[in-house]
Order: sequence, then C-alpha cells, then structure tokens
Amino acid sequence: MPSLIPKPGRALAVAIVLVAGAVALAAVCFAAGWLRPEHTAAASVPPAAGPTSAQLMWRLLLAIAAVCALATLFGRLARLVGQPAVVGEIIAGLVLGPSVIGSLTPWLYNAVLPAEVRPNLGLLAQAGLTVFMFAVGSDFGRIGRERGAIAATSLAIMAVPFALGLLAAIPLYSTLAGPTVDRLPFAVFIGTALSITAFPVLARIVQDCGLQDTRLGSLAMLCAAAADVLAWCALAITMAMIRSTGPGDALLALGLTVLLGAVSLLVLRPLLLRLSLRYAASVPTPILVLLVLALILGLAAATDQIGVHAIFGGFLAGLVLPKDSLPVTAVAQQIGGLNRTLLVPVFFASIGLQTDVSAAVSQPQVLAAGALLLVVAVIGKLAGAVPVALAGGLPARSAAGLGVLMNARGITEIVVLSAGLGVGIINHSAFTVMVMMALVTTMMAAPLLRLLGPSLLYRNTSDRPPEKAYASGDATSTIS
Repeated sequence: MPSLIPKPGRALAVAIVLVAGAVALAAVCFAAGWLRPEHTAAASVPPAAGPTSAQLMWRLLLAIAAVCALATLFGRLARLVGQPAVVGEIIAGLVLGPSVIGSLTPWLYNAVLPAEVRPNLGLLAQAGLTVFMFAVGSDFGRIGRERGAIAATSLAIMAVPFALGLLAAIPLYSTLAGPTVDRLPFAVFIGTALSITAFPVLARIVQDCGLQDTRLGSLAMLCAAAADVLAWCALAITMAMIRSTGPGDALLALGLTVLLGAVSLLVLRPLLLRLSLRYAASVPTPILVLLVLALILGLAAATDQIGVHAIFGGFLAGLVLPKDSLPVTAVAQQIGGLNRTLLVPVFFASIGLQTDVSAAVSQPQVLAAGALLLVVAVIGKLAGAVPVALAGGLPARSAAGLGVLMNARGITEIVVLSAGLGVGIINHSAFTVMVMMALVTTMMAAPLLRLLGPSLLYRNTSDRPPEKAYASGDATSTIS
C-alpha cells in the first residue's frame, strides 16, 4: 500500500514540535500554580434502582418503545439532511428531556418518562453504554498498525487540543467544575474531552462521504484510532484521580488497570482465541451469548472495582474478543445490533434527562464558557492535524479535511461527558454545554467536507489532478 504520508520525516518533525509545545503549555500551567488542589474530591454514588413490579415493567417497556421510536425517526431525518444518524439520535434524547418536552408539555414528559421509571432507564443506559464500548473495542481490534509519522501525527492531534483544553479549563473551574473536584482532575478531564474523536461516527462519515478508499479516509481512521486510545488512557488517569483519596490510591488504581489490561491482552486474548477456534462451532448459540455477555460485564465490573470506570472494561472486552472465530463474531454482532437498537437510544434518553439547554443558556457565564470550549475544541483539532499533514506532503485541502474529520466527536464525547458527570468532575451546566459542543462539532464535519470539494476523493498518493478534470465533469464520484 502506498504511503499515507508522502513526506513522513517532515510530518514527524512538525508533530514533535507540536507535541513539545503542548507539553510546555501544560508545564507552564503546573508551574504557575493554576492547577493547585482546592479540596479533597469525593466520589459520587449512583442511586440504587427501585423495586420492580408488573406495572413498573409495563411502563418501562412503554418508555423504551417511545424512546426507540423517536430515536429512529430523528436518526432517519438526520440522514435525509446529510448528517450521521447518531446526530438525530442525540437530538431525540435532548427533545425527550427537560430541554423541550419537559418544559413545553410537562404532562407528556411525565407520561412518557415517569419518575419511577427513570432509575431503571439509567441502569439500562449504563448496560447499553458498556456494550457500546465493547463494540468500539471490537472495531479498534480490526485496525492495522502504522508506525513513525502516523503515530506522531496521532499524538499531535490529541496533544494540541488537550493542552489548549487544559489551559481553557483554568478560568472555567468555578463555573463548570463539580462541587468537590480539584482543579487538576477537572482540567485534565476538559483537555481529554476536547481531544476526543468519535471513531464510530468518523467511520460512518468517511463511508457516507465516499472517502473509505482514499488516502485521507484511511489516514483519518488510523489517526482517530490512535488518538482515542491516548484519550481513553487520559480519562482512565482522571477517573483514578477523582475516585482516590490520595496519590497512593490513584497510582494503585492505575497500576491495577495496567495489570488487568496486560493480562487481558497477553493471556486472556490468546486463550480465548484458542478455545473459540476449537470449541465455538459446537457450543449452542445461547451459551455463546451468555459467555460473551459474561466477558463484557465481568471486565466492566473489574475495572469499576479497581476504581476507574465500567466503560473501560467493556472496551477491553472488545479488544480481547476473538476476531477469527465466525460463531463468536456473529454472536458479538448480534449483541451489538440489539444494543444499538434498544439500549443506545435509552442511553441518549438518559443524556436528555440530564441536559437542560434553557437553564444553561440562561446563565451568561455558562453560555460564554460553552462558546469558549467550542472554539478551543475546533481550533485545537485543526492546529494539531493541519500543520502535520501539510508538512507530510498532503495537499492543503486534504490537510484541512483531516482536521475537519478529527473534529467529529459524536457519541464517544457523550460517553466521556456522562462518565465525568457521574463522578462529579463537571456539573450539569458543563455537561449541557459540552453535549451541545459535541453535537455542533459532529454536525460540522459533513458540510465542511463538501465545501472542500471532490478533490478529497482522489485516490492516488501523488498531487491532486488538475482542476479542469473536475470542471469538465470527468470526476468519477462526488461527495454525497
């Protein structure tokens, strides 16, 4: 396969400069004392689910049906206007919450999502979130490895918005931080949230725009995969910091997480591969379903017990699941499909229940903070991706297209924000404006790619073809 970066040496040099600048910026923040501790953080405890009954189960079923129907409708509407379906599904969750239905028709809000049903929806949402991260881990496992310039490019794409987010978080601490969180974990979390790229959404955008076989599409997928792995590591560190009572506990949690990951990848994955190739074909499908669910929920429970978050266990389960066993892969796809149809919309509904746009935008300081984070998020991704791509020999439009693709945050950002809200790193106002930031940056991607033109579809690694080829109508395809 031809090189994705024609001039890897120059790209590597620019990436090193950007990463060094990001590290220097973070060091200045530490040295100036802007991230000094204020108080001891305390982990929040999720409320316990209420008792079940036949009536409660019936109302829960009706709520799930309404949520899935609205998510499907809005997802299809989003596709009609050239957006990924996930954009419509996120909007459906916002419509279901206090931002729209809850404020305009409270009686309908209470009828669709009664108070006694909401804790159970939250439990289902957490299950759907864990299985969703399992699907993300499975996708990461299918991506090939690139070294050198691509690894440095990915690091720059993550490091620049992370450092800018770290700096932007300092004046926003009093406005957006949770009531018991210190400056340092709050700033690290904001930097992590701004450096996220939604790999599943990016894959869909690349496919919808006809970029899946192009150099730009391939490079974007590889960089997004590597950058998000780094972002998940940063989030794990943040979770360990916020759930620990001191540096020793945080280091212990991180050490146990690394140990669990190493054992899972180096011991559990080859063991599962060997067992699946030998026995999976003879095991009944219901038993395989239970075994895969046990792997997902078991690793989720393990990471939660360690003190990070259950989503990392789901992600790890996707990484270790055997990809070469057709029966196991088929079962995993069935679980993912059911989760995508039923539980992920419930997760969006739970996000909507925690998001009150009218309350957030009515506070000028919160609105200004959200606008600042949006600007920093966009500039950070462009500043990390475009210079490295240009130095690596990509045409200007392709370099800009890489920055645009890296800016799509989608559901992965929502997952990160939900985890941060759940442990008290950010408050509800911060959650609301950052959900809107994720939605806006995701919606920007497809229109901006269309504005950059059909030259992004050029599949050769040399310079783009003459403009007259497109002017005369000779182009074989266009961005849909």
